[in-house]
Amino acid sequence: MEFRFENPIALFGLGFVLVYLGRCLWKRKYLKDSFLWRRTLLNSLGLIFCVFGLSRPQGGEAVTSQVSERANLFIAIDISQSMLAQDTLPSRIRFAIDFSQKLLDQLNQVKVALYPFALDGYIQMPLSSDFQAAKDLLSSMTPSMATGQGTDLSAILENLLTQIYKNERIAKERGSDWVKPQILLLSDGETHVPIKDAVLAQFKKNEIPIFTVGVGGTQSVAIPLENRFGRKLLLRDSDGKTVLTQAHPDVLQKISQITGGVFYQDSFQEVPKLVTRLNQAMQLGKLATGFRSTREFYPLCFMMSFFLILIEFSKARWEFALRTLLFLFLLGKSSQAIEPFENETAAVEHYNRGVQAYRNDNLKESADELEKSIFSSLDPKVRKRALFNLGNVYLKMGEIEQALQAYQQSHDTQTSNTTFDKETNQKISDNLALLERMNQEKQKRNSKEPREGEGEGKGKKNGAGSDPKGPKKFEDEGLSEEMKQKVYDHISDEERETLKRLSEEKNKNSANRKVKPW
Repeated sequence: MEFRFENPIALFGLGFVLVYLGRCLWKRKYLKDSFLWRRTLLNSLGLIFCVFGLSRPQGGEAVTSQVSERANLFIAIDISQSMLAQDTLPSRIRFAIDFSQKLLDQLNQVKVALYPFALDGYIQMPLSSDFQAAKDLLSSMTPSMATGQGTDLSAILENLLTQIYKNERIAKERGSDWVKPQILLLSDGETHVPIKDAVLAQFKKNEIPIFTVGVGGTQSVAIPLENRFGRKLLLRDSDGKTVLTQAHPDVLQKISQITGGVFYQDSFQEVPKLVTRLNQAMQLGKLATGFRSTREFYPLCFMMSFFLILIEFSKARWEFALRTLLFLFLLGKSSQAIEPFENETAAVEHYNRGVQAYRNDNLKESADELEKSIFSSLDPKVRKRALFNLGNVYLKMGEIEQALQAYQQSHDTQTSNTTFDKETNQKISDNLALLERMNQEKQKRNSKEPREGEGEGKGKKNGAGSDPKGPKKFEDEGLSEEMKQKVYDHISDEERETLKRLSEEKNKNSANRKVKPW
């Protein structure tokens, strides 16, 4: 059995015991008539046991466990027009999307970022553990999202490395642990500018391997397009000639070989192999040592302290009753201090159960557990987290008003950690903006719905004097899943349009650069 103090800062109280002993020794030297060894020893031992009781001694055993730590995976997908070729069914880009989605279904404890590229690349989704959102964004990837055509893999990888540096710097500034990321590159390997070994050497130097998946065949094929009228056409260059494309697996093999990754063929049978290799390469956790308490000794310490002071009280004068009253006061305060500690433990347990229920899509249980955590916790950080997650639960349940209230209460809760407050408030602001858009869409839908009984007829069924037996309109009706999806699609479209507008100015500076339309 191992031994420890749960509240070791209370041991500083032994300094007051030393002060008391010093005073007793001074009285022995100068005031011998008022000094008694019995009184000095009993009171000193009583105070020492009282200090030990406040420090809460425990017996137990050390427990070593593995704490999960989410690894970082950047998925870079080629969305240039050459990926529309159908030498890999149903098409190169469709295969790359399906391959990535199957990969996400088999990964766990991983944070994923999406990096589509053509002329250049951009972070479409920052590092996140929301696999469902990642798969939804993957499904919506098309060449129309690209800012331009003409692939330059060297520039694209160099920009990706810059984004990784930025994420690492932000994580370290926040005091978070940073795990070396891995990169999954899905492409046909076609690049109009020779790839630079110096760029790949930077990935090797930073221990960031690139796992590549070659998509497409080595035979030249045409690139089918579909115009706005649904008519099938073939991509042609400026001279009117049909553009032909072919995969270049040698380029992808070179990338993986120099950076320390592995090259895979365009087959779904490669998914389990890639998952195994990624799990071996990524740090999925670290060991942590904790303490599991099996016995508490503070009641025994307080009992011994009370017993020693009681002996002194029974043999001393009435004035020592004041010391007993002081001891009982301290004992009452210490017992009250234990109760908040137990309440905080229960609050954390309710919070963890609420988060687990949310992950299992048990929203009602999650809301109940998070509310219990809010009411039982005195720690503002726990309350802020619980209120924020409660808002997420209500948002998923379609309870918009309650979600707004929980987000607002979480935003108003202040903690001593300003960085934590800033990050959480930013997430709350993003969710509030989404809720505002949902409310606007709801109002537009309600305004477009015809009201029964309105017009030139007599009376209105929903107005004054309406028929109480007629149909009624529920104003607080929640959004349907179809409307929610429309809102999310609308937000994604606005984001893509904004990125296109920003990239137009960037492309003006490189207008003289000769690029190919695929």
